[in-house]
Amino acid sequence: MESDIADLRRKAEAGSAVAQTILGIRYLDGIDTEVNYPEAFRWLSAAATQETSRSIVNLARMYEEGLGVEKNVGEAIRLYKAVSKVEFFAQIALGRIYLEGKGVAADRDEAFRYYQLATEWGDRVADCPEMREARDFVTKYAK
Repeated sequence: MESDIADLRRKAEAGSAVAQTILGIRYLDGIDTEVNYPEAFRWLSAAATQETSRSIVNLARMYEEGLGVEKNVGEAIRLYKAVSKVEFFAQIALGRIYLEGKGVAADRDEAFRYYQLATEWGDRVADCPEMREARDFVTKYAK
């Protein structure tokens, strides 16, 4: 797997936003390598300048959870919202943030709005815990 990381690094250094995103996620989650938050931040930030939504949602996660950066829920929210129309996990994260009142006033209506958006992914997102969470919330709080 080291050769895979080396190949990704070469492509990332050449400016490939896809390789930068994948490499950043691998460093963030320790996939085929050790967790390395500074490298995750470096590569996800590079890809984010090319407006790749997957890199942006993972940068938001770093800020939300304080992974290798100072925890900044406001910045996480800003980033999640920037990609919330195209990223399922941004919608889930925003639903949780508003439901729990993390860094913002708890707002069940806003939570409902983001969870509702997430449920609209339907069959495009495999049955996963996050989709079940969204569906359960929407079913429970539908007006």
